Amino acid sequence: MQFSYVLIDGSQSKESTLELIKVHDVFLCVAVCTNRSEGINTILELKPDVVFINISNTNSAPQETISLSLLSELHEFLDALPTTIVLSTSKDLAFDAYQRGVSGYLLSPIDPNELRKCLLRYQKKHTALYVDKISIKSNGDYHFIKTLDIVYLKADNNTTDFYLQSGKIITAFKTLKYFEKLLPFYFFRIHHSYIINVNHVSRINLGKSQCYLMNNEIIVPFSRTYKDNIDTIIIRIS
Repeated sequence: MQFSYVLIDGSQSKESTLELIKVHDVFLCVAVCTNRSEGINTILELKPDVVFINISNTNSAPQETISLSLLSELHEFLDALPTTIVLSTSKDLAFDAYQRGVSGYLLSPIDPNELRKCLLRYQKKHTALYVDKISIKSNGDYHFIKTLDIVYLKADNNTTDFYLQSGKIITAFKTLKYFEKLLPFYFFRIHHSYIINVNHVSRINLGKSQCYLMNNEIIVPFSRTYKDNIDTIIIRIS
């Protein structure tokens, strides 16, 4: 089970913040933004589960200052905001932050124990709602597969083959596009015919346009059309 998060932080402390969050491996960073506009656009595009916002000591230009007003702007586009945790060097804006619906307010430098409590509260609240299985109907059978066990999907006309860690292949009578909308954030389409699970990526060869999975045992091609997704995979793993 993994939850996605975005860090919006224009300060020099963002690397240390990332290191602290990385200890909690059920939370996967999908983007780091250094200014307000980039943060808003990224949240709207990726729809992360959790957003960390540092509202102090930013190096951004005045028009790009990261502040709590970012949440008000997001309300214009989203029916429900992602869980938001504010980072700040002082308690001055804590009351205002909670009035705006944030779930946590951590003082910088971050106390690892307070961060742990904050993330555990989130997990406790959301684990029961988290879907980590997908239903696949195949020849009258219903297979309920853990998404983490899926290595990749391959399109075959109007059907989709699911390749699992066990080596088993399950054919579903739905298109790849149909499943693309159902899969969690750690699945990426890298080719007209392939979607891969980033957790199983072991190597990417840009020269040969090939993605290696399961300790290089499986080779899947990627196309120029989905090169942006390959770039995102590289950044996330790096």
